[in-house]
Amino acid sequence: MGRPTLRDVAARAGVSASAVSYALNDASTVRLAEATKQRVRQAARELGYVPNGVARSLQARASRTFGVILGKALTLARYASIVDGLARGLRTEGFRISLLEEADALRGVDDVRAGTLDGLIFIGHDDQGVPSALRDAIAEFHIAFVAVDCGSGAEQERYPTVDFDYGEGVRQSLAFLAGVERLVYIRPGIDSYAEEARARAIEEAAGASALEVHTLTTDVTLETIARFDAGDADRSHHHTLIRQLGEILASWAGVPARSAVLCAWGADAEAAYRTASMHAPGTQVVALAAGALSPGLWPGLVYSRLPLEEGGRSAARLIVAVARGEDGADARAHLMLAPSLQHER
Repeated sequence: MGRPTLRDVAARAGVSASAVSYALNDASTVRLAEATKQRVRQAARELGYVPNGVARSLQARASRTFGVILGKALTLARYASIVDGLARGLRTEGFRISLLEEADALRGVDDVRAGTLDGLIFIGHDDQGVPSALRDAIAEFHIAFVAVDCGSGAEQERYPTVDFDYGEGVRQSLAFLAGVERLVYIRPGIDSYAEEARARAIEEAAGASALEVHTLTTDVTLETIARFDAGDADRSHHHTLIRQLGEILASWAGVPARSAVLCAWGADAEAAYRTASMHAPGTQVVALAAGALSPGLWPGLVYSRLPLEEGGRSAARLIVAVARGEDGADARAHLMLAPSLQHER
């Protein structure tokens, strides 16, 4: 099915094509009944219609700048990599970026409507997706928009998304650990979409094999992560993690079965590696995110690397195509990028 057209919106709303054009053009001087205008805009939202006026406005404006909404500091390598990919990708098309705080997201919508920005990119984090107020605004005013790492990837989203396949990271790790019979899965105590995807993949793998999984949930919360982001290196939760993991591995001592440890959070991998080395030498440790890990310090460590820069570049391609109204631009493209498994020798 192709992109919805102005005539599709007119048919859905039961009005003429010209009425649709007037209703969706904030600068129009033609007066329409408010009920008609709202009916047209609702039909446009339901169909995911983006008016070609967005492309015309880009040609008429000189901003050539996209707003990037981010609630994390660029001192964090993960988000710096995504933004770097975005900036590089947009630069090749002659565009720049302007960083916006999450709290200023709706101001970014106003800037697009005023012509000082050409569109918006929202970068999610932890369990933070696109705020409902921003989602409503981009739909109402037909803002060129792309969401990155928000865990949507869902057919109901009416804007392009770029997400990372966290479940695939688990599947790659378990394929590497083929033959392992017992697994300790260490995960933080947060319910983000990434953790949900990983948990589903582990559950599916356990259900399809004889793999015995012991889930060890740490007391890491969103508040803990915020402290880490702010430079607070307190890792007191590692004391409990080391004790609990040590008890599990010690209880397996002497039992003839291959064991491994899988860490969802990169910051826990080094503690897990040290603990495994003490209680069960030879136990393979795999991390699903590198985090602040120094992989070269831990021979034999395996970790999953997310394609962060590629995610930024992909978002750049999507936002430019949608904003320009290019032929073939998919206003509902949902890209899912797979990580790659890295081996330290």
